[in-house]
Amino acid sequence: MLSFTQPLKGMAEFEEIEKSLEKNQGIVQITGCLESQKAHLIHGLSGKTPMRLVIAGDERQAKEIFEDLRFYDKNTMFYPAKDLLFFQADIQGNLLICQRMCVIKALLEQKELTVVTSIDGCMDYLTPLDEIGKKVLHFYSDSVINMDVLKNTLVQLGYERVGQVEMPGQFSVRGGIVDIYSLTEENPWRIELWGDEVDSIRTFDVDSQRSVENLEQIVIYPADDRLGSDRKVSFINYFDPKDTLVFLDEPARLLEKGRLAENEVEKARENRAEEMERTGEMEEAPEFFTTDEIIKFLNKFCMIGMCALEMKCKPFFVKKRFGIQAKSVNPYNSSFEMLTQDLKRLKRNGYRAVLISGSRTRAKRLAEDLRDYDLSSFYSEDQEREVNPGEIMVCYGHIEVGYEYPMIKFIVISESDIFGKT
Repeated sequence: MLSFTQPLKGMAEFEEIEKSLEKNQGIVQITGCLESQKAHLIHGLSGKTPMRLVIAGDERQAKEIFEDLRFYDKNTMFYPAKDLLFFQADIQGNLLICQRMCVIKALLEQKELTVVTSIDGCMDYLTPLDEIGKKVLHFYSDSVINMDVLKNTLVQLGYERVGQVEMPGQFSVRGGIVDIYSLTEENPWRIELWGDEVDSIRTFDVDSQRSVENLEQIVIYPADDRLGSDRKVSFINYFDPKDTLVFLDEPARLLEKGRLAENEVEKARENRAEEMERTGEMEEAPEFFTTDEIIKFLNKFCMIGMCALEMKCKPFFVKKRFGIQAKSVNPYNSSFEMLTQDLKRLKRNGYRAVLISGSRTRAKRLAEDLRDYDLSSFYSEDQEREVNPGEIMVCYGHIEVGYEYPMIKFIVISESDIFGKT
């Protein structure tokens, strides 16, 4: 994405930031960061390692970063946190565990990935990644299957046996036909056996029961990320410090949120203990890592702390501090006249500008309309094309809000900056 990364090379601090990342362990603090610009900076620095982990203070902030970051890097996933107060409940059905298992699958299969989560997402106890990998099942079109072993294994992996599969995490057995709805797949699988040999494997539509696609092999991941294990780890431990760069969104606030969540769980534990003592009912209390334990895990990594203002990152070893200048984009309140006047000013000052629209049709029309105002605008889906000073590239995509780097004369304007948030 040279359209977005190349301008950063003109920032005096950028090369120094990259050099500081070559040293192991510790945090590089970057102040002056704001909103959607953080995702842009993350993308610009992501080429240093194959794996990236982004941690925000809460789910809302994590989702906002994820949505913005996905514009620059489609190979980005969101890892949701479980509710530490209502740990056993999943009010979204099994959507949360589906999302988590899809991330685990990607971590086991992919060599390069960016994952965004919250501090809460790092606190619950998990089965080690290598142990989950050992429990993954592989079946081929010529496999031999012991039906009793398969049924027991699926139950051990967290699958629920039902009469007919309707949702992920279920399986059914009818004679020599086994239906399995994996949490990591869009459609369930149907395995037909001839005796104990696989006769066919195919996906099917859960509503119509019609076949969709014949397959030569399938990989079945567990339906639970807390399988029985003597070892318990944090989600952070799923990453190798040698090939992972960790980005912390507002580190001081992040730790504050972690300690707040920790205190809330401890209070809930005390209340539950009193309630259980009164009623005699037993309920498993959630186990989780404390904020101090999370800090110890993180201090093994090379990290970047993105802050709006310079703040103390006391629990972390700060290797270097940098300040960058970034600004938010003033809203145009649906005034095309205001937009064109501003773009003409930016053109005179040698700015490179990128406008992002959520519709290809609107983006192409916007590029055409801007040319009528003697502006050097063009529509492009080639984001490897460098934008030259004075040019305006209009492209398809979405970021929440725009941002500007005055020192390198680069501005990105989102559709919400022009027309307001819908």
